[in-house]
Amino acid sequence: MLFPTFDYFLFLPLVAAVHWWLKGSGLRTGWLLLCSALFYTAWNPLDSLLLGYIIGVAYLGARWSDSLPLRERGLPMAVTISILMTPLFYCKYIHFIGGTLQLYFPDILVPPKQRLPIGISFYTFQAIAYIVDVQRGQPVEKNFLRFSTFLMFFPHLVAGPILRASVLLQQLGSARTLSREDVGEGIFRLCKGLIKKVLFADVLQIGMVDSVIADPGAFTALEVLFALYAYTLQIYCDFSGYTDFAIGSARLLGFQIPENFDRPYQALSVGDYWRRWHITLSDWVRDYVYYPIGGSRVGGWRAYRNTFVTLLILAVWHGANWTFLLYGFIHGCAISLHRFSRNLQKSRGEADSRRMPLSGIAWRWFLTFHFVVLARILFRADDIEHAAAITGSLLQPVEWVMPRFAVQSWFVFWLGYAIHLSPRDWMRRAREAFSRLPAPAQGLAIAAAGAACVRWGPSDALSFIYYSF
Repeated sequence: MLFPTFDYFLFLPLVAAVHWWLKGSGLRTGWLLLCSALFYTAWNPLDSLLLGYIIGVAYLGARWSDSLPLRERGLPMAVTISILMTPLFYCKYIHFIGGTLQLYFPDILVPPKQRLPIGISFYTFQAIAYIVDVQRGQPVEKNFLRFSTFLMFFPHLVAGPILRASVLLQQLGSARTLSREDVGEGIFRLCKGLIKKVLFADVLQIGMVDSVIADPGAFTALEVLFALYAYTLQIYCDFSGYTDFAIGSARLLGFQIPENFDRPYQALSVGDYWRRWHITLSDWVRDYVYYPIGGSRVGGWRAYRNTFVTLLILAVWHGANWTFLLYGFIHGCAISLHRFSRNLQKSRGEADSRRMPLSGIAWRWFLTFHFVVLARILFRADDIEHAAAITGSLLQPVEWVMPRFAVQSWFVFWLGYAIHLSPRDWMRRAREAFSRLPAPAQGLAIAAAGAACVRWGPSDALSFIYYSF
């Protein structure tokens, strides 16, 4: 079931109405678990068996770990994480690893490429975080109903945000209430997510991105460049639009889940970009990989090594392909270069970024933004050869003619970047003003957003990009 569809806008109000009609957190939690199971089963019933396996393994592994003193929990943690990772490793990475080994050992058998179950990377990482937290001393959740709902909660199940147990389990065990602010925030987020996905991401995908990426040699260098700009905006609107749906749906059910984006294309460095993009994944890798292997406190070359390890894990989380490995490597290079430059400035006693002139902010933003845009070639390309073809088309002599894109696509392109680069306070004021509107006006707003999507959006619903990760 896709978020920006008529089916979901029937499903969510029904879930919310019954949820608030039921009394007691246990009944409400059971209802949410049932609805989440139906939501996920609608994709593929067999995938639900895998999700049930992950839930069972994580629950039993945490109980095993909790039965031992802290100093003896390393073994159950390692065993449980290994079992949890097995389906993800088999479905996502075994074919790539086997194909790579076959280049050097031709007689090796390569397992066929597997269909990736929807959301497997998200709920597996969430389960691993829970196991590690229990190993570190976090209280274990003994209520299987609540624990299952924590991993299967439908608003964030398929594409995040990646929730920590401390965020959701506590709310599941409390007597939830619904305020007028929750309703206003929830409806505002649903409207925003719908517009971002259908009127921005999908229009850009069809009107400016797909045709150019599919055959870059048929387009001018300027058209390829603007297609990359468009893809950069598309993937943001697509993924942050999903997050808006997730946050809005959760608010209507009385839950608050964390933000996943903070205007990433306003970043002034690549490190700043990763603190703003897919925040819950970046935080996950920081807390469960970067800090445990030493972070930056180890100093010297090991700090740079830790940066590269972290960025490579961030990259291959998205897919098993040499393009993603190279994507992580160049991001690691950029962050390491920035850290080296800052350390050099500190050693010389030079001024810090808090006193940066406007010109300094401008060129740092320009370089960071274009690094992100050009690196998207590797993120979007099917393989290294495809990435080389896109790059080659981008480097051909420039023909100073207007790129051949539809007027609607151009309008969405410029409007999307104008909104993204506007002051954050503007969106906060719009959200607060919307929340103060009477309920009928809020209902009309979401109806108007739906009508606009029907009128100007693509005729077919397109899945979210991160469903494939």
